[in-house]
Amino acid sequence: MSCARIITFQSFYSTVMNNVRDIHIYLPPSYDRDTQTRYPVLYVHDGQNVFHSGFNGQSWRLDHVCNRLISEGRMEEIIIVAIGNAGLLRNEEYAHGGPFAERLPYPCRGEAYERFLIRELKPFVDRSFRTKRESRDTGLMGSSRGGLVTYHLGFNRPDVFGKVAMLSPYFYQYHESSLSHEPIFNQYEEKGPLKLWIDTGGMEGMTVLADHVREMAARLLRLGYRYGEELAFGYFPEAVHNEEAWADRVHGPLLFLFGHLGEPDGVELTGSRVAGMEGKPTYVHPLLRYAGGLTIVDGEAELVLHPEDSAHIDEHGLIVPRSIGDCCVRYEKGRLGSALHPLTVLPHLREKANVAIRVRVPTDTPEDARIHAGIPLVKKGVGIYEAEAELPLNAGFSFHITEESGLMEADHEGKVSVQRHFVVNGDLKLQYEVIQWTRGQAF
Repeated sequence: MSCARIITFQSFYSTVMNNVRDIHIYLPPSYDRDTQTRYPVLYVHDGQNVFHSGFNGQSWRLDHVCNRLISEGRMEEIIIVAIGNAGLLRNEEYAHGGPFAERLPYPCRGEAYERFLIRELKPFVDRSFRTKRESRDTGLMGSSRGGLVTYHLGFNRPDVFGKVAMLSPYFYQYHESSLSHEPIFNQYEEKGPLKLWIDTGGMEGMTVLADHVREMAARLLRLGYRYGEELAFGYFPEAVHNEEAWADRVHGPLLFLFGHLGEPDGVELTGSRVAGMEGKPTYVHPLLRYAGGLTIVDGEAELVLHPEDSAHIDEHGLIVPRSIGDCCVRYEKGRLGSALHPLTVLPHLREKANVAIRVRVPTDTPEDARIHAGIPLVKKGVGIYEAEAELPLNAGFSFHITEESGLMEADHEGKVSVQRHFVVNGDLKLQYEVIQWTRGQAF
């Protein structure tokens, strides 16, 4: 039986970028056997994490996922080109210019990176391997800032890249000092010939807010992309912002773009349990559940409210209250069953809530330690660090308590297994104690 393999081109030089990076290329199981066959190609950013463990010890394990889906007959065989990032220059290479550019703390070189992919890397791949070269057979995928550059590349050049997957896309620059966000994406007014996957987790902290990704999905719908055929929006309430989380769900975009998702086996209904006649917009998510833990928003869901006149829910899941009080949302999907979601409508819903965090640290903590617990903390006394902040309502946080030099919270056995979680569902006062530190990766 033929096996897939990975070829690495070390220090691949770009004239456009005037730098080098490693390029890892996955060749599918039949590539060496079926010598007349040509294959679709998927280009993936942050390539050092795609098949191998990155600096944090995590990987997408994309080769293993593809091998499994191919062996199960669920997706076609593809070539994957994993493009290593430029390290400290990653932020600028993954950022396209726009009206926001002058406010960013780094230059925007996304247009140059776009030229590198189209003028240098893709021609090299097409010359070196048996590829299908049309846009309908060429995809892009990235996460976080890699999702941002994927978005711009797809909409700028749909004639080259016809399939686009954005996992936890970083559409907003997060300013940690002020705990604020500003958009760093360009808006497009015309629908291009693209097939789009976009998703987010519900526990990604301030790095990526689910509301921001949901707003982008709504924009794509307004451009005319059709749910299920041209657009899939995946929502994973418990997912965090790292490679392990993306590895757990990357089979979703692979199947949507290069295979078949199959039939859903159930439904879920998640979202805010509180809405306001005025104030912060809130949403519910009718989700179709697929094998392997995939949950994709049902763009054709029929939601029923009891009492009927209590609220209206639009096609994006936005709750538009009509009266104050308690009600219930019901999501029915034939043989898949139904799901209920309680909802309370208030006169006004705040955009943010007050969150106070207090952390007690061990006596061997450095005097000048800079502690982070979802947000940066300030030393308030011997062994005590605190912060109080207004954080976006419904934002979910999942984190390790860390120190900037690389110390990470550990359990009694010295293992980095202590994961803290909270959801901003109202004002919170949180207290944590670090038992001991272990050495991890410096920030």
